[in-house]
Amino acid sequence: MTRRSALVTGGTRGLGRRTALRLVKLGYDVILTGRSSDEAAGAAEDVGASYRRLDVADPADIERTVRALEAEGVGLDVLVNNAAVMAEDPPLEIDELAFGTQMATNVYGPWLLMRAFVPWMIDRGYGRVVNVSSECGSFGAGGPTEGSYGVSKAALNALTVTVAAQIPADVDVLINSVDPGWVRTDMGGPEAPRSIDEGVEGIVWAATLPTGGPRGGFFRDGNRFPW
Repeated sequence: MTRRSALVTGGTRGLGRRTALRLVKLGYDVILTGRSSDEAAGAAEDVGASYRRLDVADPADIERTVRALEAEGVGLDVLVNNAAVMAEDPPLEIDELAFGTQMATNVYGPWLLMRAFVPWMIDRGYGRVVNVSSECGSFGAGGPTEGSYGVSKAALNALTVTVAAQIPADVDVLINSVDPGWVRTDMGGPEAPRSIDEGVEGIVWAATLPTGGPRGGFFRDGNRFPW
């Protein structure tokens, strides 16, 4: 059986790095990305992956990465949109640059990556896309909360639903959002109740769904989570 390939954004630390490690251990050829070449190279060496320097907030950077993978004949099977930035400022108080960077990283970048790679998956007849979201973007859980960050995650969830709806029913390409919960990462802080391993479980679950698995849903720990 041909080895599956996966690209994990924001893979230099936290959830992204541990997700890359888990997928490597499951036998995937993993491409780990980060904004710093040195950090991405170091993380990739530690987990047994390859790496690309990629700033998902930079459309030109995404285009260069896509073209390079095309030239190398890389057929991507799994895309984990994990890279994110968090600004808790309320939408009426956040400055334009910070809001723009947050939306570019958390929404626009994942959209560009899906627009590039999902057609590849459809052509190949297989694909898994995991958009790492947050309870902060859930209307059903009382959100969006956490200011502008929640707005960006609600938008990412909407993107998940609309892109997943475009996939033909008979094509094995499954696109879902996952809430890892409040996790002890640089973003989540030391007081978060969940470990990185606990947060990663749901991401890996969605990245490795069997044929016939759910699509266009929002999950935590493999269970449906309210939009």
